[in-house]
Formats: sequence, C-alpha cells, structure tokens
Amino acid sequence: MRGPVESTWGWDESFQRGYFAEHFDPAKRRIVVFDGQDVGGLQTERREDSLFLSKVEILPSFQGRGLGTRIVQDLMAEARAQGLPVTLQVLKENPRARRWYERLGFVVTGETETKYLMGTADASEGSSLG
Repeated sequence: MRGPVESTWGWDESFQRGYFAEHFDPAKRRIVVFDGQDVGGLQTERREDSLFLSKVEILPSFQGRGLGTRIVQDLMAEARAQGLPVTLQVLKENPRARRWYERLGFVVTGETETKYLMGTADASEGSSLG
C-alpha cells in the first residue's frame, strides 16, 4: 500500500510506524493460509448496517491465484446470509484495487477527498459507510 498512500498523503516512516503500533489489533485480523503457509490477512468489522471490509492482503508471490477473490466472495456470501451489504473504502490513488472490487460486484456509493466508498449493490439502498 505504500505507493497509493505515498501518492495521497506522502510518506513519513515515523508516522507510519506509530500509526501501525496504535491501530494494529491482532484480535480483529484473520490469517489467510494456503497450502499450510501464511500468505495474507483479512480484517473485517461488523457494523450496525454492514459488514465492513477493512483489509484484505495477499503476499505478492501468492497474488494472481484467485485467493483474494475467493476470500471476498466468501465474505459477500457470509454478509448476504446475514442480510447485510459489504462495504469498504479504497484510495483514489489505487485504481487497480477499485477495478478489482468493481469486477467482484462492488459499486461506488460515495467519496471523500481521498477515497471511494464502495459496497455491494444493496449497500447503496440506505447504508451509511462512515
């Protein structure tokens, strides 16, 4: 994420380390395992009106195998079973991620100065993305 973050706000290593130390909560993350090997992470947050996808990360050497797609599709099915949309935010400086989410069925439901707010199609029917 360094590229899009740096393009959006610039990069300050000290700030990044401090922010990570303050906000990293391993209890909220799930490890993605493929063939017995840790290959990524997933972080979600149950909100009142949606299942918010905070992070999905796959190591570069394991990207392009459909792992991220499968994870997000499973998350979408889980949310659908609960009657909830999946929502997320993507940096405007990361058009590749936006296109990927759109291929998975997400639509832009709003925007801030630096991010697109996205959700599954039913997210635009009244959910707030906060």
